[in-house]
Amino acid sequence: MQIKKMLKEDYDRWSIFTNGSSDKLTSDETKLIAELHAKYMNHSYHIPCGCSPKTWNTWIGNLNNIYENGIGEPNQ
Repeated sequence: MQIKKMLKEDYDRWSIFTNGSSDKLTSDETKLIAELHAKYMNHSYHIPCGCSPKTWNTWIGNLNNIYENGIGEPNQ
């Protein structure tokens, strides 16, 4: 299985997000999460319901795992 890595631009954007201090997502943050999750997890872009944090927490966890793999090509 290949290890997924983020493109530098996405890595930098995710770095800014992870350094944030708020426990509530802004509209821009939800768009970023949805965009990157669709890109790296190979699904169509959509914004999940904000009524439950479960999906958001899962998506953030998925992106954090990819982020921890560093910078590279998305298919690596």
